[in-house]
Amino acid sequence: MISQFYIYLIVVLLMSLGRVVWRRGSKPVDWALIVAFIRLEFPSDQRELAQKIAGGLAEIVGLKIKQLRPEHTIKQIAEWANEPVSAVDLIKIFRAAFNIACDESTTFRALVEMIAAQQLKSAERESPT
Repeated sequence: MISQFYIYLIVVLLMSLGRVVWRRGSKPVDWALIVAFIRLEFPSDQRELAQKIAGGLAEIVGLKIKQLRPEHTIKQIAEWANEPVSAVDLIKIFRAAFNIACDESTTFRALVEMIAAQQLKSAERESPT
């Protein structure tokens, strides 16, 4: 009777330890969900764009993106990155991706506004009048 108890106890311990030791692979980070808070800082027509840009920046700077506010500059955001990233690199990314000109003192709000204006101009050019 006692030997059955010990066998049962060993099986339970092995099952418990097995779950701890052999965990499944980690899930990818949902950056869009993490940066969703930024939507509240922008007008309704810019919310989706602000979240999209913040999500892209989050992939570069990591969880420090939770500090993001509209008044942060590109230089400040670049300093949050774990790997060295210069503000010039971010500026080049924005230039290539959105065809806008900015500098390291450009705020996140100004960046979103410039990109929104650029996208509006592109949409107007494409639509027939």
